[in-house]
Amino acid sequence: MAEERSNQLDSMRALGLAAVIFQHTMNPKGPFADDAPALALTMFFVVSGFLITSLILDARARAEAQNMGRGGVLRRFYIRRFLRIFPVYYGALLVALLLKEPVTRTYLFELVTYRTNFLLARVGHNIAPITPFWSLSVEEHFYILWPIIALFASRRGMWASAIAMVVMSVSARAYAAFHGAPYNTVTLPTYASVDGIALGCMLAMAYRERTEAEREPWLKRGLVVGGVVVLLRIAMQLSGTFRPMVNTLHTLPFAFVSVWLIDRGARGKLPRLFDSKWLGTIGVTTYCGYVVHRYVMHFLGFDNDRGLHVFVPVILISYTIAAVSWYCFEGPINSLKRFWPYVPRPRAVSTDGAPSSTPAAVAILPTSNAIDNPAVSV
Repeated sequence: MAEERSNQLDSMRALGLAAVIFQHTMNPKGPFADDAPALALTMFFVVSGFLITSLILDARARAEAQNMGRGGVLRRFYIRRFLRIFPVYYGALLVALLLKEPVTRTYLFELVTYRTNFLLARVGHNIAPITPFWSLSVEEHFYILWPIIALFASRRGMWASAIAMVVMSVSARAYAAFHGAPYNTVTLPTYASVDGIALGCMLAMAYRERTEAEREPWLKRGLVVGGVVVLLRIAMQLSGTFRPMVNTLHTLPFAFVSVWLIDRGARGKLPRLFDSKWLGTIGVTTYCGYVVHRYVMHFLGFDNDRGLHVFVPVILISYTIAAVSWYCFEGPINSLKRFWPYVPRPRAVSTDGAPSSTPAAVAILPTSNAIDNPAVSV
């Protein structure tokens, strides 16, 4: 992986958030009108699996090369996730409480404990303005458990775990869907929605175990399979008679397509649009934009209104809040990560045996700044 951020992946995040806001504010009609936000979130899930697994495997390799324990890497990972995720999330909840937003007050326990996805699965329908928080709950559960596997399991164990995540998700959705459960109940529990994340994890592992030439045929096969199943899913959804199968597939075919796109983005091979610096800059700030955009809709009085007159102010205000948050709030907090590097640099030893301040072994393995700020935890 390159040491610099991937501008193309950041641009994908920016466009993905725009797609989510478009769906929430415009309510477009079409074969995917009911779950279009989830389709955009699929890309975010795959990106998260790819980036988180990449940074953990890089840190694991550096720790092993320097003969350091992996427990410290895990502890510092959690600290760094805390600095990246919690301030904006809990800050948004605090502002909502101060403004006396009733839904936040009613479901505060579920929100604080990252159980919004299970809440929505239980009630079987969306709850404005907290609905987008379901994906944050899924990602938080992933952040808690997967790093333990990625740091301490064998490579075979990692692959088995990732495959099990896909099988578990599809099986759970199939069971619920064919028993007549509503869409949210089928798709939102963590155990039913980590297949896209798992595919991202597999892509990161493949990067470290296979050359580009070896990966390419498998990525193309995944793209073809994903594309064919996407078309099949469209046909079934338009027919209106295969809803349980549509819900079982959910966004899995789009995840296969996303793997191919993310591989291209990580290597800078997407179209020139994704090289745009301003789009990449927006992509860096999209986590906050995702957290606040439904609250923006709510406080503007648009909970039950849709149209261009909703989309324009919501996206502009959300991106403005996100930019201000990044430069005035999130950025300074994120700078504290320098005190908790995944693998501390070893101190050089001088010829007389005394520690030296010269960082002799710094370059054993480079840190991957490109994957150290994932983003959109959505």
